[in-house]
Amino acid sequence: MLGWLSTLGAVLLLAAAPAPAAPCQTQGAVSAPIAFPRNDASDVPFARSMVPVILPDVAGALPAALTCTRSTVRTALGDYVLGGENADAFPRIAMRADGKGGPVAYVVSAPEVSGTFALVVHTQGGTTILKRFYAGIPTDERLADDIRAALADRRGIMAYEAKRQMVQYGFTPTGGFPPPVPSGPRTDGGSVVTGPQIMVLSSGDPQLLDMANGMRHTPSGFACRERFDGAAVLLKTIDPRSDYLSCGYRAGTDLRFREADPVRYQITLIKAPPGATAREIFDKLSASVHGGAHIKGDHLPPLSTGSAPAPEFAAAWDTEGASVQAVWVGKAGDWLAWVLAQYPRSNANDAEAGKIVGALFTQVGEQVR
Repeated sequence: MLGWLSTLGAVLLLAAAPAPAAPCQTQGAVSAPIAFPRNDASDVPFARSMVPVILPDVAGALPAALTCTRSTVRTALGDYVLGGENADAFPRIAMRADGKGGPVAYVVSAPEVSGTFALVVHTQGGTTILKRFYAGIPTDERLADDIRAALADRRGIMAYEAKRQMVQYGFTPTGGFPPPVPSGPRTDGGSVVTGPQIMVLSSGDPQLLDMANGMRHTPSGFACRERFDGAAVLLKTIDPRSDYLSCGYRAGTDLRFREADPVRYQITLIKAPPGATAREIFDKLSASVHGGAHIKGDHLPPLSTGSAPAPEFAAAWDTEGASVQAVWVGKAGDWLAWVLAQYPRSNANDAEAGKIVGALFTQVGEQVR
């Protein structure tokens, strides 16, 4: 998917100075953008439906020249020529008028939400930013104002980073509807907004937001598994940082965070601080489980300890809620790795948990440097 980035600069240089074209004939009718987010339960599904809008192969999808010209828009980045007819695949495109490379702004219809259009800015740095939603094609005046604002900064409603294959969007939820990833520190010194930060496949099941197969956590070399065949673990949330990576898997496709999800797995890697040991991590995790899981007694861990890549420490417990809580801790290179699991108590679920956790630690042994 990333191969087109190498040719994007050349394509934009050719497309940024469109050949003279006849004036456009059609008009837009929408004079205001759609208010978003609405801070209700529909925000996440609506934003998720917009993911295809910001994932196209822009270099291959945008036309080499405008079908017609509408006007020239003066922006913070220079003059942009605006063109396109209503029936075009990209009904409006704004390209630099001076022939230099730079961001391209365009309007595109949303394939999963009929009658909805989006204003998108694509940069040569591999970032695509969704700036506005419209219930139809905007008027030239409305669009010119929005293009000026869109090119003035890199903020937007949603963003796609091609290098990390990450779609990111955030909300201030109300009514008990928190997205699956909580707030927390970010490696660039800022704060992670309250909202999903999710790796998204450009193809596959549109109901799921998953990490792309080729994405790896650069410091450790680890890539969260795409799926577990046969396991009832369908929704994945990821929190990658420079010295830390946590991948959570749980049952269902509901984006709401639910404490009562019956099946959950989480694998975490952390760069081992000086003097830190797997035993120290194991003791802390065990104490945490005992402090909050209503333990009834010990449970035989479905995956035992052993030499690497097997975990070094393991423990499991039965809870008052007829579930199993388990923890495994191991080490790979300069990294400590641990898996937490929760699942309903049964022999079949024990076998499945052992298979899943074994696969995760095998993957750690193969990938982590």
